[in-house]
Amino acid sequence: MSKLREFSKRRWEGADLATGLEEFMARDVSIHALFHGATNLSQVTNLLTQQVLAEEPGLLREQELNTGTLLQILSLGLRQMVIKSLSDGPLSQAEHLICLLARHVAQHQSKEPEDPSYQAISEQILGLYQQWDEAMRQQRASRRNMMR
Repeated sequence: MSKLREFSKRRWEGADLATGLEEFMARDVSIHALFHGATNLSQVTNLLTQQVLAEEPGLLREQELNTGTLLQILSLGLRQMVIKSLSDGPLSQAEHLICLLARHVAQHQSKEPEDPSYQAISEQILGLYQQWDEAMRQQRASRRNMMR
């Protein structure tokens, strides 16, 4: 029974952290423009929270949620999604939205930096996104060439 309680406690904690992340991200009105399909911000933040808790739980549990922490969280999520898409194939809509959110927040920080220390992580995110996007374009082009 104690294992069930521990599991439930971790799930509730994850849900609370995801809700906090969602509320923080929802403050940026332009983020909502990314969500046109069936997937919403809540689903994406739940997925992102699960990934962060699995890899670097201190980001959500020990650090105050601010733009710097958000950039670190999105950087971690983007790295995982890039690896997954290159090794396993196409991403789900929620997974792809993690990549788009990372690019969006990094671009916003590049244009209007809140803090100079955020610039380096923003550049890393944008560089990785650009490399991944180019790799995806090449994959699509090679598939099209195989169909001819």
